[in-house]
Amino acid sequence: MATRWDSANLKSITMDRQHKNIKTMKNLFYISLTGLFLITGCKKDDIITNGATLPFENSNIKIELVTTSAPSSIRDIFFFNASTGFAVSYDGKIYKTTNNGVTWDLKYTNPTINQPFFQVLFTDANVGFVIGGSNSCSGTGCLPPGGLILKTTDGGNNWTKILQASSFEEFVSISSNSSGDLFAISNGTKGRIYKSTNAGLSWATIDSLSFNLQKIFFADNFGYCSGLQGNIIRSSDNGTTWNLNTAFTANYVTDIKFINENGFCIADNQIVYKTTDKGNNWTQSLNLQSRSFVLNPLTANSCLVFGESVYSGGNFGTWSGKIIQTTTAGNNWTETELKEIEPIRYTSFYSTTEGYAVAGSKLLKVKVK
Repeated sequence: MATRWDSANLKSITMDRQHKNIKTMKNLFYISLTGLFLITGCKKDDIITNGATLPFENSNIKIELVTTSAPSSIRDIFFFNASTGFAVSYDGKIYKTTNNGVTWDLKYTNPTINQPFFQVLFTDANVGFVIGGSNSCSGTGCLPPGGLILKTTDGGNNWTKILQASSFEEFVSISSNSSGDLFAISNGTKGRIYKSTNAGLSWATIDSLSFNLQKIFFADNFGYCSGLQGNIIRSSDNGTTWNLNTAFTANYVTDIKFINENGFCIADNQIVYKTTDKGNNWTQSLNLQSRSFVLNPLTANSCLVFGESVYSGGNFGTWSGKIIQTTTAGNNWTETELKEIEPIRYTSFYSTTEGYAVAGSKLLKVKVK
């Protein structure tokens, strides 16, 4: 029997063909859009190593696990060399290692509770400083313990308090300039910069800001302070005077470090900016979805950025750690996800190729080739 091709059948066939054509066009559009996203979202030379295990090694870097029993609640580390280093903790303790970070000896416990330590700095093999404090407390009518600075003159075996700040002020970072002067920054009702010209025996407030500060760093005769509201203030006279240098479109700028005129900083724990002219101009070098916490420029071309990588998923998931490396002065980056460890937040490099990194209770040895 011949098929009857009436107007209803013809209309149905035509509409079906149109639907298939539209669907095909949509699929092609989505494929093209996905390809465009991949092209524009990644640099051609960027390489991502997913889920690396320890020890990890490639042509540019080697990462080894030193111990899974590093001191708890570490907030900073400082190493003189491969064997000798220090760690300070949020619960007010100072530790020392002399066997490459394998074991740690407790050297000091803060007698004041709820007064954490945030950074450790040594100016030579014998003289070192630890800063910390708290400008808040829990409970009604309580008085915060305030900020403090400790000093050692015997290589970290004994520590003495040399400065106690007001109850509503805490020290968050410390550095020294090329003349040996010390600078510490504090936060309270405002950010403040302290200076000592006599190895910490006395301190004077040399500047105060309307925003809180994060890090202070010196390179050559220039000083840099990162802070909230995307601000960086700079000194071009070795810390004598300070002026607003840069205001990024960001909530805060955290870590900032320089090698001569070349520097890097992290804004909002996500965007890495670089400068090649001592901070006169900054350009975006890296922007990732996962957070970054600390960076270490080692040479004019070499820099490492540390932080968190992939979330495991679920309501009680965890973040893995990451190391991002450039050997081209920030023009291209290689990311390595370390799935066995927590995010990396604290580092110390004692040379242009070797250092240590802390991820929770794990201590890593990092070697740049």
